[in-house]
Amino acid sequence: MSIPTQPTDPAATIPAVGRINWRAARAMLISEGRLLARNPGVVLWTVVLPVAAAIILGSIPAVRRPSAGLGGLSFFQLYQPILVFFAITLLAMQALPDVLTRYREMGVLKRLRTTPVSPTLLLFAQLTLILSVAIVCMALMVVIPPLGGAPWPRNPGGFVITYLLGAWAMLGLGMVIASLFHNAKVAAGFGSFLFFVMQFFAGLWWQRPNMPVWLRDISDYTPSGAAVQGLTDSSIGHWPRALHLIVLAVWGAATSRLAIRFFSWE
Repeated sequence: MSIPTQPTDPAATIPAVGRINWRAARAMLISEGRLLARNPGVVLWTVVLPVAAAIILGSIPAVRRPSAGLGGLSFFQLYQPILVFFAITLLAMQALPDVLTRYREMGVLKRLRTTPVSPTLLLFAQLTLILSVAIVCMALMVVIPPLGGAPWPRNPGGFVITYLLGAWAMLGLGMVIASLFHNAKVAAGFGSFLFFVMQFFAGLWWQRPNMPVWLRDISDYTPSGAAVQGLTDSSIGHWPRALHLIVLAVWGAATSRLAIRFFSWE
């Protein structure tokens, strides 16, 4: 006599989105870290330029003098936060989507689908690796210039909190690009466009103190504008405004959720 069996629910074999198996996460981090070490060029070129610019600016005495035209800030105090955020924006808009979209084009993600790896786990591993590189980059831009006479951030706690929230927001945007676009070239093109938009609101070309009030208000609600202003406030000894921290937290949570929701393997 045959024993009746219950039909297998296909959904039961698919890892639940939002859960992280920490043993699997460790293995994924090690695997992705090895791949990154074999091909570091995509990350290195995004790091060298802003780090070199911050070191050079910090070594010029005239750049460290306060200027009335910059709201009482020195050129270095104004541009160090922009350069710090320049690096994480470039990593998030270029390096992160490039890796994941190439994986999708090469069929790597399709093969991973047959394993216990979940979208949450893969995105978590990529976010952690890119964030680690960004933190090292930020540390170099903060620690090295003072050796040549540039000032330290006067509120390091506020600086770190703002940076981490800003990095979360930008990496979340990068993950959304990687989830929505299946073609690496299209993802790179859209990432480049978004990079320039973010840098505009950060004040790279038109400094935030010189922006019209209405444009600066818009900038406050973008991740780059909120992060740069929070970093600037921390650099001169103030705490970041609650508005800027809330904006960054909302962007980070919303984009992370959207990235997981729209992630596809093929």
